[in-house]
Amino acid sequence: MTHKRRLWQIFLSFSLISIVFISIIVFYTVNSSKRLIKEIYFDELQIKAQVVARLIEPKIKKDEFDKINKELNQLFFDLDSYVTVILPDGSVIADTRKDPSLLDNHSHRPEIREALAGHIGHNIRYSYSVEKELLYLALPLFSEGQVIAVVRTSMPYQQAYQIFSTLQYQIILFLLLGFLIILIVFFFIASRLNRPLAEIANSLDCAAAGQLNVRLPDYSSIELHRISTSFNQLIEKLESQIQVISEQKNQQQAIFQSMTEGIVAINRDEQIIAFNRAAAEILGIEEQIKGREVHEVVRNSQLLKVFDQTLQTQQLIEEEIIFRDEPLRYIQAHGSCLKDDTGKIIGAMVVLSDITKIKRLEEIRKDFVANVSHEIRTPLTSIQGFVETLLEGALSDKETAERFLNIIHTQAKRLNSIIEDLMVLASLEQKEQRAGFKFSEENLIDVLQNAIQICQAQAERKKIKLLLSCDENLKFKMNPSLLEQAVVNLITNAIRYSPENTEVMIDAEVKENEVEIKVIDQGIGIPREYHDRIFERFYRVDKARSRKLGGTGLGLSIVKHIVQVHNGRVAIESKVGKGSTFFIYLPLN
Repeated sequence: MTHKRRLWQIFLSFSLISIVFISIIVFYTVNSSKRLIKEIYFDELQIKAQVVARLIEPKIKKDEFDKINKELNQLFFDLDSYVTVILPDGSVIADTRKDPSLLDNHSHRPEIREALAGHIGHNIRYSYSVEKELLYLALPLFSEGQVIAVVRTSMPYQQAYQIFSTLQYQIILFLLLGFLIILIVFFFIASRLNRPLAEIANSLDCAAAGQLNVRLPDYSSIELHRISTSFNQLIEKLESQIQVISEQKNQQQAIFQSMTEGIVAINRDEQIIAFNRAAAEILGIEEQIKGREVHEVVRNSQLLKVFDQTLQTQQLIEEEIIFRDEPLRYIQAHGSCLKDDTGKIIGAMVVLSDITKIKRLEEIRKDFVANVSHEIRTPLTSIQGFVETLLEGALSDKETAERFLNIIHTQAKRLNSIIEDLMVLASLEQKEQRAGFKFSEENLIDVLQNAIQICQAQAERKKIKLLLSCDENLKFKMNPSLLEQAVVNLITNAIRYSPENTEVMIDAEVKENEVEIKVIDQGIGIPREYHDRIFERFYRVDKARSRKLGGTGLGLSIVKHIVQVHNGRVAIESKVGKGSTFFIYLPLN
């Protein structure tokens, strides 16, 4: 406690001496002189502003802005002060330093804001237009209680600064004298404080260099103890904050890299400053391209045009870009400017979205609408034609009328089948309907046997044998009715496109944690170029033959959607003239 008290007494003496020599000289002399000089200069600027205000007031009311600029430039040509006239909207109409048309809007200047509020604005700041530090005074010009303009006068701060320098020089002499006295008084104090202060300085240097593992010891003096405690607490807080910042940076980087949209950012020199993994995949580029010019990396002229337009127009750019490589891809590009905290444009960012699937779905939708219209119109046209023939007199011929009515009945059944299949597809595609399907642990062989029984009569008419191979104990979670319908559709197709006196094999087994269901026929087969589209709605390899055999063109599409409800997949293997094999793969769990 004795050492703590002595150090406190020493610093108290040091504080008293500092107050005597520094407070009197600095706070009273310098500040008072500085304030007085500033007031003198601001008074001078206010007088000039009032003179200018009286001079330009009539011309402001008459909107004679060109005359104002001309006259002010003549009056202040050889003077060290400058005059600027600003309208309430911030636009400059007169300036004795530069062409007013080249100056930006001044409404955000502090002294202008104060003047527009009806007060006299004062400010001292650096002017980038004249590259000097200036004293500013903004005087509002009123008309009928409203500010119609602001007259701002300014002059270099250097003149006042020279006076300050002279004053400071004199003060320095006094401080040097006082400092010599203080050195003598505190010579012995310095020797005692040297070691702990050196430790503190070294610790601060280490902390400034990023070495946050340093700590100060617990000093015996109260003041140094407080310093060491505060320093150690500060270092601990810095470590915690740096850890938080590092985690946030890693999280942001993870989010940035995991985005499905590609992002590419460039600076004003068109050099790449940021991009994510999705952008690299979309553009087919390497991941080490930072710092390179975008024209060296991106080869698509449409995309380069988006970057150029974004930088030049500084507007949101939206463009659909076609990548004509194999396979053909459609990319939606959105370009926007990058700005810093001051609103300055520092570059551009383009977000890339792969819309190839959307484009393909749109094409499928168009084909679907066209096919639905065609498939429904065909039986309707037939029905309408035969009904009109009957109404025109064919009813009197019993044999003809009966033949026509049979045709109408067949076409009506075909139309009803199409509508029923469309309703099944619609229910399968609705998410809320999918969620409503119930799944339970069922025996697969029961489902397959029911499907075979449903198709048995159709097979017997063509003398086709239906064969089944399935483990009796094979169970997994399924929707039995939906899976049965899918198998029935496959068997029906196999029977329809197989010649008489052949076989259709239904085989099921477990392969690599999946259930594989195969429907194998000995039919006409499907050319390989049609395999990718065979599960699309209304898609037929031979349309005339398919309609003749009575198919709606929706059976395989229904199979695909039922399998997708089960989180499975479908496949096909086929050779022309040798038959086809349709596969259903369903997960066991």
